[in-house]
Amino acid sequence: MQRLEDSQERLARERRRETRRATRHYMNYGSQEEEKDWRVQNFEARRQHHHQPKKSIPFDKLPSFNGDNDPNLYLGWEAKVDQIFNVYEVEEDQKVKLASLEFEDYVMQWWHQIVMDIRLNKRSVVVCWYDLKKGMRARFVPPHYRKELLLKLQRLHQGSKRVDEYFNDLEVNLTKINMHESEESKIARFVSGLQQEIKDVVELYEYTSLEKLVHLAIKVESQVLKRNSFKNIHNDDF
Repeated sequence: MQRLEDSQERLARERRRETRRATRHYMNYGSQEEEKDWRVQNFEARRQHHHQPKKSIPFDKLPSFNGDNDPNLYLGWEAKVDQIFNVYEVEEDQKVKLASLEFEDYVMQWWHQIVMDIRLNKRSVVVCWYDLKKGMRARFVPPHYRKELLLKLQRLHQGSKRVDEYFNDLEVNLTKINMHESEESKIARFVSGLQQEIKDVVELYEYTSLEKLVHLAIKVESQVLKRNSFKNIHNDDF
């Protein structure tokens, strides 16, 4: 009788062990299959993203440039081409080719001469869009124009303009001069040109970025305008 009970107990233990092994195998199989599926899906997603074609630029999007003597026309052309390149995510090695296709009249001849000089090793290769812009600024933006812009920038104050208009003027002038100032320098320049009433309030606050500072100045300006409007109404009543 005892032997029979011992035998049944051993069989029960064996069944439990077999059940646990089967369960572990099933669970491991499931996790391995899930991991495999995840890896395949992840690989496919990366592959599709890598091979996703870039947006092509419509032929009528890039503006032409003919070398007009007005530096503002060149700077406007440069800014527009920069914007289009960014929107359409143009590869760096394609930018010079695409921009040069829009050269007309004198600029086309000017560029042809540069290409010839490069082939004859008379000048360094125009590798990227930055190099092309640098060469075009040297040719189509005279030094005296840059000096005038620097003087204008130094004298730039808010005056009777709204804060947002004053800030836009500041940004445009910095872009035209191609001046890459630090965030701190821009903040100092912006604050120094604000109306005194706005400046006095803004300097009482702490700000961590130029963007936040501009929003703060606009808010202060709104409060100043409301206060002045109230004073004017109050004075009219008397």
